[in-house]
This record gives sequence, C-alpha cells and structure tokens, in this order.
Amino acid sequence: MGIPHEQRSSHGHAGVCSIRPGQFRVPAAGFTLIELLVVISIMALLISILVPALTHVNDQARAVVCQARVRQWGLAWAMYLDDNNRRFPQYLGYTWMKKLREYYADDAALLYCPTTTRTRTEGAPIRYAVIEDENGNRYGSYALNEWIYDSDHRDEDNYWRHSNHSGLSDIPVMADASWRSDGQPYETDDPPDYEGQPRTSVGSGGDEMRIFCINRHNGGTNFLFMDWSVRKVSLKRLWNLKWHRNFNTNTSPAAWPYWMNSIGDE
Repeated sequence: MGIPHEQRSSHGHAGVCSIRPGQFRVPAAGFTLIELLVVISIMALLISILVPALTHVNDQARAVVCQARVRQWGLAWAMYLDDNNRRFPQYLGYTWMKKLREYYADDAALLYCPTTTRTRTEGAPIRYAVIEDENGNRYGSYALNEWIYDSDHRDEDNYWRHSNHSGLSDIPVMADASWRSDGQPYETDDPPDYEGQPRTSVGSGGDEMRIFCINRHNGGTNFLFMDWSVRKVSLKRLWNLKWHRNFNTNTSPAAWPYWMNSIGDE
C-alpha cells in the first residue's frame, strides 16, 4: 500500500508528518523569580511613597473640618453678643457650650476636633485626646480664652469683657486645647517641656499656655478670634497673640523645648 499523501513530508519522505502553520505554538514563559522580586520591590516603593501622602491629605482634611466647626462656634458667639449688648458672659468654666446652646444646632460633633477620638485615659496621645475630667466626663476638644469673660475672677483689669476693641483679629476667643474648657495664658508662661505636660498651678505664672500648646495640626492649632475669623496658628506664635488687655505680644520664651525645635514660626 502506498503512504497516504497527508503523511508525506514536503520532501516526499514517508513517515514524517508535516507541520502546518497554527498547529503548534511554543508556550509563553512565566515570570522568573528575579522578575517577581523586582515587581514586588517596585510595589513596595510606591506604597511607601503613597501612604505618607495619603496620611497628609487625611490630616489636612481633618484640619479643614476642625476649622469649619470652630467657625460655627464663631457664628454662635457673634449672635450671643448681638443679643447681649456686645458683652461676654460672666465666668462659665466648662459650661460655656451650654450657654450658647440656643445659638447652634445641638450637635455634639461641634465639641470635637475630628482628630480627637478617645480620651487620654483610653490611651489617646495628647494631640489626639478628648478633654476629660478626673471623673471621666468628656468636654470636647476646644477651650475658651478665659480672658474674654466679663469677670472679676482674678487680675480683673486683664479681662476683655466685650468685643468693642481694636485689633480683634489677634484676640483669641477659643482654640484647640488639651485641658478642661478654658485657660488664662500669661506672657511669662513657659512652653511645656514635653507635649502634654500639665500646668503646674493657676493664676499668674500658672503655665496655662500649655493648655493650648499642643501639636494637633502639623505644628499648630486652630483658633477663633474676636473678629470671628478662624486660622491655624503656629505653636511658637502663641506668645504673640493678644490673650488679655495687658498681654505683651513682643515677648517669647528664652528657649524652646526639644520637641518644638522642628516647628516653624509661621
């Protein structure tokens, strides 16, 4: 019998199958170990670049929300003063937010900077901590400049009492804070030796600037001023604000503690 034509090679030799185009392909080679390691290294590098950037964006977003909440407090204070002959209330302590309740929506979120989630007792570092008292009661994360009151609490000549003054854009009303709900800074107050160092006493020389000297927003804190503007202030500029009527804004601490060295002046 003759060999079928389809089993002949192109040269006519019997028993050698011809290979037609498309009948056979060499399988694609996979990644080598070195190539996989290179890809993983590149992905790790990209993640290391992106994560800090995303964290920074999140921090900025929380700072913007914080400013928005402080601005709402400014509207509440402005309405209160319009109804009270431009005068601030008597000393209120941690009840100041209750005094303004009729001027803002009863929204507990307004009491807190969005970077604050837990109290220090619950393990939060000072910059992210909700203010609490010795009984665990929460007071938000903002505090008043106590010198705004129409009060004779102590050093009575220093109180602002009303808002009919010049230079309102440098007079603090409230800000991010780390203790209770108000404070009376003096130009003689020293900066905290470490972030979160508590005040040592009350009154002149009581270091109540420490209440506001917290690195909550990348080197600064958010302030509401008596013209109802809101802005972030560098921690090193706290001593240049007009906290009370006789506050010397041309002074600053003789030296900054180590933890504040990396904070800029602006």
